Amino acid sequence: MAGIKTPGGQGIGKTINDYRFYVLIVLMMFLGVFARNFFSGFNIKGIFDSTVLYAMLGLGFTICMIAGHMDLSVGAMANMGAVLVMGMHTLSGLGWFPALLISVAAGLLVGFLNGILVCKAKIHSFITTLGMQFVLRGAMYIYCGGAEIGDNMDYGFADVLNMRLGFLPLSPKVVFVLLFVIAVAVLMRNTRWGRNIYLIGGNYETAWLAGIKSEAVTVSVFMLSGFGCALGGAIFAICQSSALPNLGEKGISPLLVALAATIIGGTATTGGKGSVWNTYASVFALMVMSNVLTSLSGKYEVQILSNGLVLAACVFYETVTNYYRSKRVGARALLLEELVQRKTELQNS
Repeated sequence: MAGIKTPGGQGIGKTINDYRFYVLIVLMMFLGVFARNFFSGFNIKGIFDSTVLYAMLGLGFTICMIAGHMDLSVGAMANMGAVLVMGMHTLSGLGWFPALLISVAAGLLVGFLNGILVCKAKIHSFITTLGMQFVLRGAMYIYCGGAEIGDNMDYGFADVLNMRLGFLPLSPKVVFVLLFVIAVAVLMRNTRWGRNIYLIGGNYETAWLAGIKSEAVTVSVFMLSGFGCALGGAIFAICQSSALPNLGEKGISPLLVALAATIIGGTATTGGKGSVWNTYASVFALMVMSNVLTSLSGKYEVQILSNGLVLAACVFYETVTNYYRSKRVGARALLLEELVQRKTELQNS
C-alpha cells in the first residue's frame, strides 16, 4: 500500500493519515448503525452541541501551537469565562451582553499577560500557562466561594442558543462556533498576520530576519486564544444555566480533549504546521466516537480510554514517520519528492 500513489503524488497511507479525523468519523458512523437511535436528529444535534466548548478551546490551543507555543491555560480561561458571565449576570445583576463583554475582556487580558510573560520575561510558554492555570482556578474559587452559580431561572437566552434550527440538527450556538472557526481559518490562511504565525512557529529566527514583529504577533495569538476560550466557556455556562469553579476536574478534562484534537488534527508540536478547521473536525470526530462507544458499551469510562488510544496511535505514527523521514532527508533520489512535499505543505498552510 505504501507504494501506491494518489493522483496528487503521495502514498495512500500518508493521505489516510493526513485526513485521519475524517476516517475516524466514517468509522464511527459505521459503528453507529449498531447503536440505537444514533442517526436520529436529536442525537446528531447533541453531538454538534457537545463540540462547542471543546472547539473553542481547541482553536486557542491550535493557533498557539502553530506559533510554536503551548497554552495550557485554555481550560482555566474557559472556566473563568463561565464563572464570570454567570457571576456578572446573577450576582451583579448585569444583562447577558455586558456580562459576556466582561468575560471576553478578561480572556483578552489573561491572554495578553501570557503573551507578555512569554515574549518579554522570556518564560517558556509551558511554565507560563501552567502557572496561569492554577492562578485562574484559585481566583475563580475565591470569586464564587467554591459554590455553583445559577442564573436565577432566567432561561430565555439559553433557550435561544439551544433551540433547533428548523429541520437542521444544529443550534444557534453551533452555527456561531462554526462561523468563528471558519473566520479564524480564513485569517490564518489568507492574511499576512496568519502567514506570519506559521513562519514564526516554523522558524523564529527566520521570521525575525524577515522583519516580522514576532513578539507582537505572538502576543496577539495568546490574546486570540484567551478571547476564544473565555467566549466558549461563557456560552457553555449560559447554555447549561450554571457555572462551577471546577470545570473539567471530574471526567474528561477539556484541556486534554483540546490537546487530543489538536494533535489528531495534524498540528505539529514543533510549530509551523496546523489548521484550526482540522482541529474542529477532530473535535467532532472525538465527540462522535464518544457518543457511539458510550451507546454501545453503556460505560462513560470508555470515552476516556478511547480518546487516549486514538491520541496514542496518532503520536506513535507521527514519531515513527518522523524518524524514518529524518533518515531519508537529503538522499539524492528523494530531493525532488521532498521539494514537492514542501510546496504542498506550504500551500495547505
